[in-house]
Amino acid sequence: MATVHRAPSHARTVIVVVILFALVAAGVVTGVRTITASRDVAFYVGKEAVLNEHVSAMMADLPFDRTSTYYKSRLELADPSDPKTQYLAAGLRQEAIERIIVMHAQATKAESLGIALDSTAVDSAVDTYVSEHVASGDTREEARLRSAPMRSYIELCANARAYEQFLTSKTTISPDEVRQYYATWSWNYTDSHGRVLTLEEAGQRLVDDALANKKFQMVLSDRAQLLEQTLPAVNGDTTYKKFMRGWDSLFGIAIPDSLQPLEIGSPS
Repeated sequence: MATVHRAPSHARTVIVVVILFALVAAGVVTGVRTITASRDVAFYVGKEAVLNEHVSAMMADLPFDRTSTYYKSRLELADPSDPKTQYLAAGLRQEAIERIIVMHAQATKAESLGIALDSTAVDSAVDTYVSEHVASGDTREEARLRSAPMRSYIELCANARAYEQFLTSKTTISPDEVRQYYATWSWNYTDSHGRVLTLEEAGQRLVDDALANKKFQMVLSDRAQLLEQTLPAVNGDTTYKKFMRGWDSLFGIAIPDSLQPLEIGSPS
């Protein structure tokens, strides 16, 4: 009968220890990667990560967006220590977060409607964004805006615009709606002497404005509905934040607000 040679018990122990160490090491590496991967994440919409860079970009863009509450606001010129500035900055950040949530919902809607931007359209959107945001010769900023994280933000914005254009593309305005609009905004239609024009005299400009306002209200209403529908899918905590809160608590360090889970209330 053949003899079966078995490894000595101490050798088997060494093998087990090596395997366990490898498993622990692999787990640590995976854990570290998971933590570091979420370091730049502000929150999640479903499984989609929203980067802090996206929130900052939206905060910079909203003051130039006619549909924003903060249109034409220039907080960068205000005193950051002024409580009023801080209040406005908090409001701007909140609107930026909500707008990004809505854009993710719009992207899902656009996909279901067959509205898709090809790579050429995205390239064009990136080129336009860069030309509007970068001073001539600022190669570092241009490279940042053309990076993968910012390209995904620009693509998200472009998809949202395409969806809203589709949403309002077949909107028409009735004579009654024009009259109702004129009753509210007649003071805005005057001649060179300041005399308020009649409805007939206001003509096509009045019709165009009434239609634009109707589309604007449709967009705002749709955004509000999408925000309310999508909020339950928003997760304001990340692995990195959880780890750092635990780390700070372990060493008795005060936990900064930036590590707290993002809280977003229902739209008012």
